[in-house]
Amino acid sequence: MKNLVLALFTVTTLVTTGCVCKKSKVETTEQNQENVTVTGKITSVTNGKDGYTAILQAADKKMYNATISRINLQKSGSEYKRYEQGETITVTGSTWVDTEGVTYITVTELQ
Repeated sequence: MKNLVLALFTVTTLVTTGCVCKKSKVETTEQNQENVTVTGKITSVTNGKDGYTAILQAADKKMYNATISRINLQKSGSEYKRYEQGETITVTGSTWVDTEGVTYITVTELQ
C-alpha cells in the first residue's frame, strides 16, 4: 500500500510539473499573407546561403528587410538578380513584423 501511494505521488508530481513548465517561443507580432509591392533604395546588403537580404529605404523613409532568395523567386516564376547598395529596386512579396518592429518582406518578384 505504501509503495502504491508513493508511486501515485511520483506520477502525479511528474504530470503536473510537466504541464506547468513554461515553454519559450519565438513569436512574430504580425503576419501578412497578402503581397505588397515596395520601391526603395538599398542601404545595405547581407549575403546569405542562396541569396541576400537587402535593407530598403522607401520614399516615406520606412525601412524594410527584403529577403531575396533564388528558391523563392524560382517558386514564383520570377528571375533572380543581384542588386548592390545604392540601387533603387521594386520588390513584391509577403511581409511580417518581428517583436522589435522590424518589417521583413519575403520577395517573390523582382521588378
